Amino acid sequence: MKISNLTVRFGSFTAVNDVSLEVAGGRATGLVGESGSGKSTLARAAAGLTPYRGTISGVPRGRVQMVFQDPSSSLNPRMSIGDAVAEGVRVPRAERAREIARLLELVSLPASCAGRYPRELSGGQRQRVAIARALAARPEVLIADEITSALDVSVQGSVLNLLRDLRAELGLTMLFISHNLAVVRYVCDAVAVMRHGHLLEHGPVDEVTTAPQHAYTRALLDAVPRLTHS
Repeated sequence: MKISNLTVRFGSFTAVNDVSLEVAGGRATGLVGESGSGKSTLARAAAGLTPYRGTISGVPRGRVQMVFQDPSSSLNPRMSIGDAVAEGVRVPRAERAREIARLLELVSLPASCAGRYPRELSGGQRQRVAIARALAARPEVLIADEITSALDVSVQGSVLNLLRDLRAELGLTMLFISHNLAVVRYVCDAVAVMRHGHLLEHGPVDEVTTAPQHAYTRALLDAVPRLTHS
């Protein structure tokens, strides 16, 4: 997916200002910055959820799926887990039950979850359902927008490990949004740094996190004591 000269405005406020970024096929690109940096707005534009100026090429319309920060608000509480996942399933009706079970297994949930409701699951389980629902449409690009920030610390690592496993198993192309460079380094191959709607620097994640070129990137690194850098 290639994003070229993307600009998003809300009235007189420019949330994303002339950003160009390529998300390489089969790779995970992290987009990092503080709250209000424009990273989630860019993600929503890439998913076709927010009007924008510029171009997004390399992926057909409708083949980008997004997993949101809070699974409690992204899943319909009146819809069973099976029905929620089935919304994106692209197989004949007779094969849907088997496909739903396969997708739940893919995110390490038992097929029996299909008959349950979001309120009956933990936050981590609900986020796994949201991932399964996104994968049901067999997207060419998966966008993950701060998908662990609303979860308990005890389950954040298991969801990140799930993403790494899915990348390896499915060859996913992913745009991963986070405010935490340590998490981005764990999940992604490349990273782009945003601030106030501008793209400050981007490149291979090891290069950016070990030899940052911008003072803001160095400040983000300094905010994560466990992430060593030179």
